[in-house]
Amino acid sequence: MDDLDGMYRQALSQPDVVGLSVGTRPDCVPLAVLDLLASYQEEGHEIWLELGLQSAFDQTLERVNRGHDFAEYRQAIIAARARGLQVCTHLIVGLPGETATDSLLSLDRVLDLGVEGLKIHPLHVVKGTRLANDWRRGGYAPLIFNDYINTVVQMVARTPREVVFHRLTGTAPQNILLAPTWCNWKWRVLNAITRKLVEKGLEQGALAA
Repeated sequence: MDDLDGMYRQALSQPDVVGLSVGTRPDCVPLAVLDLLASYQEEGHEIWLELGLQSAFDQTLERVNRGHDFAEYRQAIIAARARGLQVCTHLIVGLPGETATDSLLSLDRVLDLGVEGLKIHPLHVVKGTRLANDWRRGGYAPLIFNDYINTVVQMVARTPREVVFHRLTGTAPQNILLAPTWCNWKWRVLNAITRKLVEKGLEQGALAA
């Protein structure tokens, strides 16, 4: 813990650094680490804990070999929020076996537990992975551009306005990305999401429970 504290404090001591954004997995945040992050926040630093959940469905998490389940996410988020930490949760749209409805249900389960931020990503098929082998054999169909846009628009509309979207898409290096190729068109994706929201007369929080 002393080594971790030393590294974090070295980062916080740099000129113009006002805080930390710590990315990790739901099963890799022991209470001692949460207490450490909370202590920096009490000192006046801006602290975000980013948790890579990806899906709220255990069968999906097992299928993609995440190594954790939703219960571990629930435990981590409750402990983090009890300490007043801001949490940004990562979700992936287009995971094997999942539909748009599943992505919306994952979002709902995250929102029910409480969260301050969200990062939404499309699933990338990249070289050197088992998913790439499944894709080559026809065992996985990558997301269609319009399906991703429509799903994210619904996710934005279902999310309360006070939740901050840190990201609505993600890219991968062109030399390893196999599919879908539109993942590299960042601004095309973002502009399409904006246009679809306007077209449907929606905005963040419009369909929030």
